[in-house]
Amino acid sequence: MIKHFLKAVARVILFASSVLLLNACGGASSDHYSYKDAYLQFYNGSIDGASTTLSEVNGRKLDSAAYGDATSVFTLESCVLDLEFYRGNTDQQKIKLETRNVMLRDNEKLMMVLSGDYASPSIKEYRINHADLKDHFRLFVTSVVPDGASYDLYMSNAGATFSTANFLGRVNYQGLTEVAYWDPAQVSEDFDEGEYIVYLTLPGEVTPIFQSPTIDFMYATEYMMVLRKTTGAIPGKIEVDLVINSSLVESYADAEATAQYRVYNSLNGLNEVSVLFDDNVNESITLHANSISELNSANYGDYRLSASFSEDPSIAFDNRLVTLNQGESKAIIIYQTTDGHLTSLAFTESTLPQVYEHQLQVVNLVAAFPDIDFYFVRTGQSIETAQYQLLALDYAQTAKITLPSGDYELVASIDNKQVLLDRTELLGLNEQANYIVTVEENDTSPTGYKISLLH
Repeated sequence: MIKHFLKAVARVILFASSVLLLNACGGASSDHYSYKDAYLQFYNGSIDGASTTLSEVNGRKLDSAAYGDATSVFTLESCVLDLEFYRGNTDQQKIKLETRNVMLRDNEKLMMVLSGDYASPSIKEYRINHADLKDHFRLFVTSVVPDGASYDLYMSNAGATFSTANFLGRVNYQGLTEVAYWDPAQVSEDFDEGEYIVYLTLPGEVTPIFQSPTIDFMYATEYMMVLRKTTGAIPGKIEVDLVINSSLVESYADAEATAQYRVYNSLNGLNEVSVLFDDNVNESITLHANSISELNSANYGDYRLSASFSEDPSIAFDNRLVTLNQGESKAIIIYQTTDGHLTSLAFTESTLPQVYEHQLQVVNLVAAFPDIDFYFVRTGQSIETAQYQLLALDYAQTAKITLPSGDYELVASIDNKQVLLDRTELLGLNEQANYIVTVEENDTSPTGYKISLLH
């Protein structure tokens, strides 16, 4: 009973938030979700790309989507619409990818999918007719895996194994296929709402190369399943995205995928640290002060983390919980509190492409200052005019900021720019790597504090 209630609530939320009404092309006259209008959505599947904006030509900006994400759904009247796709750069310029005229038709969603090399991308148009669905869903499948490989798609009910899975068809690069439910007793070819497992094999083979966790197809709607490759911290793996009539995209890694982690010793001087995971990871890491480890692979799961000073094992901590999920990369920072205790913090590293732009993780490790402001200053700018800022970061907290590739001075200050903690020389954010920025105490710095850029 509770599950049915939650599904009903979820449907209300989905349909209340999924569609944005626009007045373009004569405007949409309704103020509710109906099938009488035309719909538009954009999905970004370019593996080496950047956040890409969908806009009307000489008109309003509609929405943006990063890799593996989709925009909101826009509802309009049937019309011809002039669209442009672009990204930004450090000079706040629009770098245009393409301009295109598209036909929007009533009772149809136009899904536009970006894929391929971002330097010369492909934007495909897929048209999905709406249908009145009750307790059922439709499933459309495509692939943006850049090598152009095909995959065989299987599905089973939740709790079953691959041996009982049903072959649904072959998924081809940039092709869109609607697959049918396998139950011969079902009058409709639409799927029953419920929980399923998705499998992928190479064409004609019967050994899965991908198995999803249990997926709850809980909406009576059209689902678009997109096969793509992972990027960022753990590149090159297959993931499955589910796109529905909202801006929410659910991503699923292989249920058996490994994870990885790296450790940074933020301590000063001769403070060498030994780090040990529990028995599931038989590896001890010894790090000199201000050094970061290589990436280490591990099975997914929950781990106990211990660390101690090499010089004084009494300064230590035990049993810090670190969770490593499938296809996930964690950064673990070891630091010392003001009372001399050793402790740690951990965060998940970005899975986005780090080519045209970089998602930096910024960390405040200065206990005396709970509100540090960070400025990322381009040539010709000051902290007063810097476009990219991250303000009021608390002690032992982290935050993300996305910057276009380029050269920046990194500045940390407090008291509304009145006190400078540190500033770096001009640094290049040009590596295809995940960057971490920390501000920490430092005995050799003129101010007593130092910004570190790690990757």
